[in-house]
Amino acid sequence: MKILIITNNDSDGVGQHAIRLSSAFKKQGINSKTLVLHKSSYDRSVIKIKRSFFLRIFFYILNLTKKNINNLFSLGYTTVNYNMIKPHVDESDVIIIFSIYKILSFTNLKKIFKTKKLVYLRPLDLEFATGGCHVNLLDNKKECNNYKVDCKSCPLLNNFNFFDLSHKNFLIKKNIITSFKPRTFVENSYTQKIYNNSPIFKKNKTEVIYLGTNSERIKFIPKIIARNNLNLKNKDKIILFGSFNLDAKHKGGHLLKEALILMIVNLKKKNNQKKKFENIKLITIGNRNNFKIDIPNIEWLDLGLVKSNKKLNLLYRAADVLACPSINDNGPHIISEALSNDLPVVAFNQGLASETIINSKNGYLIPLYNIKEFGNSISSILYTQKKFRMDKETKKIKQLFDPEYEALSIRKYIKKDFKHYN
Repeated sequence: MKILIITNNDSDGVGQHAIRLSSAFKKQGINSKTLVLHKSSYDRSVIKIKRSFFLRIFFYILNLTKKNINNLFSLGYTTVNYNMIKPHVDESDVIIIFSIYKILSFTNLKKIFKTKKLVYLRPLDLEFATGGCHVNLLDNKKECNNYKVDCKSCPLLNNFNFFDLSHKNFLIKKNIITSFKPRTFVENSYTQKIYNNSPIFKKNKTEVIYLGTNSERIKFIPKIIARNNLNLKNKDKIILFGSFNLDAKHKGGHLLKEALILMIVNLKKKNNQKKKFENIKLITIGNRNNFKIDIPNIEWLDLGLVKSNKKLNLLYRAADVLACPSINDNGPHIISEALSNDLPVVAFNQGLASETIINSKNGYLIPLYNIKEFGNSISSILYTQKKFRMDKETKKIKQLFDPEYEALSIRKYIKKDFKHYN
């Protein structure tokens, strides 16, 4: 069996995850390779997809004609020439598509589905389920809640030209997904519900398979050593909060701020205002943008966007608790990485958290928007001697985040579909 994985690039979460899954397949004796739009890996099985030179020229002229100066050197609309990936498609038995973003044109994607291959989708966002758009637009309060098949009346879609990504996704949804009905591997039950509520996927099979975590981010490091490496004090009580964009509304940074303010107020009341809490430290990782926290008795250390796997591993091991105030999120993946590092998580009861956090065992699940309980749960972890020890339940949850477990789960469906297909 030969498996081909296609993704947009290997420098962000999607591409790195695709390469990780391919490596897991190879460890299990499966011939697997990954095609990526940009290549930074030295893995020989990772092959860079080159853009068509003629497409570059075409879109440059198009933007020049339309006076889109900002897009003159943007590659956002370009797609890969099918002839460049066809040999790899032809020699494969199974194709797993992580993303079509900036890669496959509608025509080329249709060619892949028409081959005598098993083709699966493994989306890491909602681009296939939403109303013709690539991203969840909750930040702009314009999220598509209808997940319509026909997006022609969508004002967002009509604001763009024919070559825009939203139009391409519309064609793919209407003419490929509904026709070929590919089995889709989604991240969790929260995502599965969105896909199953989408008219375009109502006749498709969606399976929940958790994402494998990066082994370089979950190595065991004693807390005291992790803190020494990061120049953090052993007496500090460290809260970790991270997101690609810290000020994204659905990531709940504004709610975390309110929760921490209430937490300090409650701690002072309990101690008759005699005790200071100078050793509470909030560490944030991600693009800061407009995010800001200024709370008395809490020291804020912003590290910006951290790309080093080693440093992320140290942060997970050094922290006392991960605060995850997401209110409408596909993941986030930081939860699985924290739990894999035995770092307790306080999160609202939604998304990945609702399926992986067990109260008092690996963290606390909080009713949505209950900021008082959110803050109290953080302080409970910081100021009690309770140890979150692994048991059968939490060990099983950690296993779900193993890339090899993910590969085995996908192989189970491949084996099943091969019997039906043949």
